[in-house]
Amino acid sequence: MLKITDTYNLKDIYDFQLSFKTPYFFDVDFEDWKKSFADDIDGEGRKLFKELFVKAVYDEKVLLGFVQYGKTAFGFDDNGEISSDISYPVIRNLYFKEDRTDAGDLLINEAMTSLGADKQVYAFFHYFGMTCFARHGKLFENNAHIDALLKERGFEVEHENVYYSSVLTEIKNSEVMLTAGSLTKGNHHYIDFKIDGNQVGGCEVHYLSDTTAYLRWIYVNGDIVGKGIGTKCMNALKAFLYEKGIARFDTDTAINNTVAQHYYEKNGFTREGITRSYFKI
Repeated sequence: MLKITDTYNLKDIYDFQLSFKTPYFFDVDFEDWKKSFADDIDGEGRKLFKELFVKAVYDEKVLLGFVQYGKTAFGFDDNGEISSDISYPVIRNLYFKEDRTDAGDLLINEAMTSLGADKQVYAFFHYFGMTCFARHGKLFENNAHIDALLKERGFEVEHENVYYSSVLTEIKNSEVMLTAGSLTKGNHHYIDFKIDGNQVGGCEVHYLSDTTAYLRWIYVNGDIVGKGIGTKCMNALKAFLYEKGIARFDTDTAINNTVAQHYYEKNGFTREGITRSYFKI
């Protein structure tokens, strides 16, 4: 008979989670993963959760699945500002073997009982994902058995995003000049795009490793949209990153943002698949 336990081998959890292949599970070593998963430290040195629990299900010594859940250390007010007075109950991670729905049932029952079945609960909340995975907290579409269990338990899809990746090669910059601010504690760069000394747009880049970067957002001024400036800015950004040794450049956008999708695909990004967050009222 299967039993759920909080006595587990953390290395088992690490190997198990990385076995669920998704485009945003980068090659991170155990210590970096542990810092984010177990110690709950994000790139800025903050804790994302005020309480965070892990439960696992074993069959003898074979791990069948695990769940990580808790209550966040902060939330967002009506203006989108961070507030420590707001907290969300979140299932941060839920993974189990595709043919062992019995393990999945035990894990989700444990999380919902602890978080409170009478409250609004989130699952795979994007912002509160793991730092070493670009803090991309959503569930990748190839985990259909996890999606099915969540929906069976009353969860609905909250947001869907399209995930993109681009392999960088040497590229020539045009007339766009980049002005990068100081690198933040969390390895973020805020960058301005300028032409003839005038700012035409900007972006935020998160460096996940020495060779991998993640585009959090990019824009060009509204009065020049449609004039090819966006492509020139992207080329300049890719040239800048390539010179820094970045080989892989990822991003994502909302599934209904077809303008952004067209922009990324036009500029050498490959569509990797759909990611989803969930909530249960």
